[in-house]
Amino acid sequence: MWTLMRIIFIWGIITSALILNIFFVSAQNDITIDYEGRPQRVTYDLYIPSQNLGHPFPVLVCVGGLPMEGDKYIQSDTHECWDESWKKLADESHLAILGLGFLFIPEDWSKKASYQYPQVWSGKALLGILKKFSKEYPIDPQELYLFGISAGAQFSVRFAQMRPDLVKAVAAHAAGGFDLPKKFIPTKFLLTVGELDNKEITRLEMATQFAEACLKVGIDLRLKIIPGIAHRQTEEQNEMSRQFFTKILNGKRYKN
Repeated sequence: MWTLMRIIFIWGIITSALILNIFFVSAQNDITIDYEGRPQRVTYDLYIPSQNLGHPFPVLVCVGGLPMEGDKYIQSDTHECWDESWKKLADESHLAILGLGFLFIPEDWSKKASYQYPQVWSGKALLGILKKFSKEYPIDPQELYLFGISAGAQFSVRFAQMRPDLVKAVAAHAAGGFDLPKKFIPTKFLLTVGELDNKEITRLEMATQFAEACLKVGIDLRLKIIPGIAHRQTEEQNEMSRQFFTKILNGKRYKN
């Protein structure tokens, strides 16, 4: 009886929170995916807008680059899209934000098995997280928007190619590798890269080749070369991404 009363009480709090439009911001969580007997840990955070319009929220998935401490790679930040500008976008566009954190393992890179390749294991992790959250929060795992920086840009573009049925748009910045498209997919792309980001890793050259290949098969893609910068992310690129997503979301809603 006491357990039933506690469940009713907790459910009452959750229901009241939804009615009152209280923010839902999860504590950091993690999921572990097995890859060839090695556990791969993925951290994640979810931000839910302050107002629920009575339908599930599309999800903006954000993946950052490769942070290091000294000469050692560490888990990437789950808060690449977490400042007030991004939360403002989420609130105004009724869009949830899911931040992912990965650990880069260099020996997996040459095998095309690091997290930048979602078809191996990291895509499964994202789908598992979305499935979990869709049972707990009003999100729509069938309508995704991806934002990626550097290694995260690689993951974002490849995941869209793997699951174009789910991904509506991708904003990818300074990706260090692409898989050239072989056919049309309906996903829309915004790519940016620094004008000087073409040294050890020829990101400018690769982005240009990918853009040309996409246009040949009819994929909607815009490439923006940022003058005067090498491999770094700027607020200009972040704002371009927000405007890109806003335009697509508004266009979808007006069309409906």
